[in-house]
Amino acid sequence: MGSAAIIIWIVVFFAIFYFLAVRPQRRQRQAHQEMVVMLKKGDEIVTVGGMFGVVRRIGDDWVELEITKGTRVRFLKRSISSIVSEEEDEDEYEEYEDEIEATAEEDELVDEELADEEAPEALAEGEAAADEALAEGEADADAEKPA
Repeated sequence: MGSAAIIIWIVVFFAIFYFLAVRPQRRQRQAHQEMVVMLKKGDEIVTVGGMFGVVRRIGDDWVELEITKGTRVRFLKRSISSIVSEEEDEDEYEEYEDEIEATAEEDELVDEELADEEAPEALAEGEAAADEALAEGEADADAEKPA
């Protein structure tokens, strides 16, 4: 009975390892291979090292990228991280702008509400401080007068 339990635990351990490590990695590798197959001339890509370039030639296991005008570099296909789409970048930027504008509007509303709430209190505090300063000034002036 004891050896059967050990075998069951080993099988459970390997099943968990398969579903948490092997299977997702296999899916990721397959998605990367599909992306590399879809590459065509003119695509802008990013390498694993973060280099941007435009695909100019495609070989069996390499691509030639144009980094700047007249500068071409060869990379292995497996070093391609993703295909960059300018439309996606613009959409992300527009969404970011919308978030910034919404946050700024909320901040303005909060500032206005706080100003409305604090204005009477600040005015009353300011008047009290002015009255105290005036009273101290008059007391000092009376003390300085010669008798």
